[in-house]
Amino acid sequence: MPLLEKLEALSFRLFGRMSPYFLNKVFPSLKGHLERGRVKIYPETYISMMFFCIVLTIPVAVIGAVLAIYLSFLPLLILVLLPVFVIAGFLVVPMNNASDRSISLEREMPFAAAYISVMSSGGIAPYSSFKRLTEVNLMPAMSKEARDIVKDVEIFGVDPLTALEVAAKKTPLDLFKDFLGGYASTVVIGGDIGHFLERKAEDIFKARALRVKAAADRLGMLLETFIIVEVMMSLCFYILFAVNNLNTGTAASTATNDLSSYSGMLLYTFIFTPMLSAMFVYLAHSMQS
Repeated sequence: MPLLEKLEALSFRLFGRMSPYFLNKVFPSLKGHLERGRVKIYPETYISMMFFCIVLTIPVAVIGAVLAIYLSFLPLLILVLLPVFVIAGFLVVPMNNASDRSISLEREMPFAAAYISVMSSGGIAPYSSFKRLTEVNLMPAMSKEARDIVKDVEIFGVDPLTALEVAAKKTPLDLFKDFLGGYASTVVIGGDIGHFLERKAEDIFKARALRVKAAADRLGMLLETFIIVEVMMSLCFYILFAVNNLNTGTAASTATNDLSSYSGMLLYTFIFTPMLSAMFVYLAHSMQS
């Protein structure tokens, strides 16, 4: 048995009785986050693992508090917050997975919608289109969603319409949820499926185009801000360094001022500026999602 499975079994054995209460009363939305984040674990077991990790960090928190008081070293008090960090980590992981899944689906959604619409216009049912999407390597995120739908139908015996409705409930992307739910509703009321898929694909492409345009505008503003910050701050710092070097004094004080000035210039040039650039690159990458 792998180590993770042993940890899950031990955690559930110790905290399995109290985990349903916390799951229903304290963390009622955790089950949905686990499903949308594709965390393949029972919610009760996940809560039990969280409590097990909290218990492991309590001694470290207590020792950190005692050492901080005894040594008068206040930064050690950060160890007291370790149990809180554990809880936050267990709550953030499925939400972060769901966010990554949503971003990947959003990138591929226009092309998948167009593919399904074209296949439908040729007389192929959307379920068959999803079945063929499982073999499309150019859309890995949509291929995973299609495999889940096919698995529900061919392994668990669920009818295709119900499988699409279940997939719509578990997806973190509202656009994909509306697409699947709208198709299921159109089939139930006997509407024109081909027309619905064509209009939906067109709307998805328009929404994507608007989103790309807005992202380009935000990137332009970010680039202008980056240039202003880098240029103005660099000019200000270098002027300060130059003025500082003009100060006169004894040889010892002059040497000290020179060392301090050069140290500050090196820190700004090789540490602060790259960190600031990395922050802007991260912001630019986030805006493209």
